[in-house]
Amino acid sequence: MTTTPQSTTALAATATRAVALRIAEVVLKTGRYDDMAAFYTYVLGHGPFYERIPDPDAPPRPAGMPERAVDVRLGFFRVHDGPHGNQVLALFGIDRLTGSEASGPGLHHFQFGVGSLGELVAQAEHMAALGARPHRAANHGQATSFYYRDPDGNIVEFSCANFATTEEEVAFMSGPVFAANPSGLELDPGRFVARYRAGDAEEELLRLDNQTVAL
Repeated sequence: MTTTPQSTTALAATATRAVALRIAEVVLKTGRYDDMAAFYTYVLGHGPFYERIPDPDAPPRPAGMPERAVDVRLGFFRVHDGPHGNQVLALFGIDRLTGSEASGPGLHHFQFGVGSLGELVAQAEHMAALGARPHRAANHGQATSFYYRDPDGNIVEFSCANFATTEEEVAFMSGPVFAANPSGLELDPGRFVARYRAGDAEEELLRLDNQTVAL
């Protein structure tokens, strides 16, 4: 049985300290496993490093027990290998979700980081070759992002930092411009990509005024 803390005040009073954490795995459950696997194979440039189909002769899962990896069609995709661990995106294929729509509390979106504005543009062009168009693009001030939807409607963000150092990023996010508008400047993604490919300077593309807003 799980319990919920009564208040954040009680938590703050504990003598323990949180360890340094990193996102190691994101798991999406889906009734469209094949479509989702094809989409993320395209996005990541490679297929799952592990897949499994559940044993059809396995005993049924007890009522009320949440799905486990052994119960579902399973796919693991490597996102990044690092010195302190790997980052993985996993799909749980669950037949009963077929035809359902995502709604209610839960995941709002997740983000893939890229290393530069050029890589962000290249990823947008890669997605366009699939026929995928961003439903939103924005210069948030500290970062620039393009947003897409996967076959289940989950929002997938590709984002690059606008500052070279963490100190610059934190300084901007602590200032009045970000406090007044953390959503930033909405962009016309096609126009933004075209301007980048035409050779417009990055400092002009990233100005927080109406230079890059949709016309």
